[in-house]
Amino acid sequence: MVDGLLGLLERVAAMPVGQPFVGGRSGTLDGPGFAARARELAAGMRAAGGAPGDRVVGCLEHDVDLAVFPFACAWLGALSVLVNPRLKIDQVRHIIGDADPALVLLSPARRTGLGLRAAPDLAGAVPLRTIGPVDGFEPLDLEAPRPEPVPDASGPTTILYTSGSTGQAKGIVQSGRSLADGARIVAGYLGLTSSDHVLGVLPLSFDYGLNQVLAAAHSGCRLTLLSYLFAADVAKKLRDLACTGLAGVPELWVDVVDALENGVVEASGLRALRYVTNSGGRLPERVIQHFDTHLPWVDVFSMYGLTEAFRSSFVPPAELRRGRRGIGFAMPGVVLDVVDLATGRPCAPGEVGELVHRGACVAEGYWQKPELTVHRFRPDETGLGPRAVHSGDLARRDADGYLELLGRADEQLKIGGYRVSPDEVVDVVRAVDGVVSAAAVGVMAGLDGLPQLCVLVQGAVDGASVVAACRSALPPWMVPARVSVQAGPLPLGPNGKVDLAAVRGAFVEGD
Repeated sequence: MVDGLLGLLERVAAMPVGQPFVGGRSGTLDGPGFAARARELAAGMRAAGGAPGDRVVGCLEHDVDLAVFPFACAWLGALSVLVNPRLKIDQVRHIIGDADPALVLLSPARRTGLGLRAAPDLAGAVPLRTIGPVDGFEPLDLEAPRPEPVPDASGPTTILYTSGSTGQAKGIVQSGRSLADGARIVAGYLGLTSSDHVLGVLPLSFDYGLNQVLAAAHSGCRLTLLSYLFAADVAKKLRDLACTGLAGVPELWVDVVDALENGVVEASGLRALRYVTNSGGRLPERVIQHFDTHLPWVDVFSMYGLTEAFRSSFVPPAELRRGRRGIGFAMPGVVLDVVDLATGRPCAPGEVGELVHRGACVAEGYWQKPELTVHRFRPDETGLGPRAVHSGDLARRDADGYLELLGRADEQLKIGGYRVSPDEVVDVVRAVDGVVSAAAVGVMAGLDGLPQLCVLVQGAVDGASVVAACRSALPPWMVPARVSVQAGPLPLGPNGKVDLAAVRGAFVEGD
């Protein structure tokens, strides 16, 4: 049995003929058709000059061929680089310049969306061997053998770029084995089977979104990819397709709950929905309560992960229903330790330290950034794997081993001598009547350059009410110095999460 992405492709090829596997705007492929398309695309890339070890960039729509793309690259022995369809031309140029690919697959729709007159316009100063639209490849030998020898699943297979909301996007190198392990583990605790039908709305360039494709390949379930403008479209598609699962980020769930409360779709129309998952930030209490009250048959999995380790932990639905929050327990095959930032010693229950991920799903490191790789990816002295990821996230665990995330170490503020976690403030603000969403950031202000805690709120509420709620629930040093309220959505990054750099910039520009 082959491991890694090729092993997952073998599972897909063995699915029953005619059983839908992955669908999107362009149509639906069954498992054997999906595998044949991967071989076809690999043959086309080889004919265009691609070779084992090359990087190949896929600049395609959120559709079937983008799901096929990483498997085709694995067949060729090349590293796939998936580009978020929501990125603009300068962001795409950055990724191409950083990845230094041999080949860019550019679909006609993305070329038009990027405002390009012709494919070579994308290259700029970047030397590329070939640029060609994916539908320009003529079908070659669909039975072409895999490259020999079969690529080692433990070696590099994919480069995932971070969203870049706080700086230029960084490439994180994943092995086929870590991706396949993440698919197996997540499919296992979600209980995915061939009878499930998952709606995929997250970008596949996002590790969380890519996992939807890989978990579907592992379990043999059906996946429908959807590009949407409004959350109401997501709710309607869940109903119309009788989907059983959906993965989202907090901002999507807030909008979906709004659509449900406004009667866009009746809760009874989602009787087929079996589970939902959240990652990329804390799940708002309002969302949890809505599912508990109106969709009690749906299991809500609150998950945590970072691109450097793909998937890390989850809160079992029963624990969430009992009122437990945080990031829960490490998923099977993973060990999560909390260590002192200064000494590296293990923290006692209740102590705050850095979260360290060991075991399954650890990435290979950062692409072309050896110093940063050494800082974050360190030898795992426990022997669970060759390396451990020092996440930069602050956490603490209780006596039962249950983990609570307190935010990024580099986003912690020191106000009046006290450390402040913006996420704790956001939790309080989101509970205020009229608040739809919120984000808290630190902004240097005044002649002394001391940090101020600033909160940006979406909703029908006034800033004084937000400050009053914080004063009643939080100590003085956690009460925001400035609150700005807007009617429309908060600025979002390409993966659908709040863009903290843009939030911070809004306060700086307002000074």
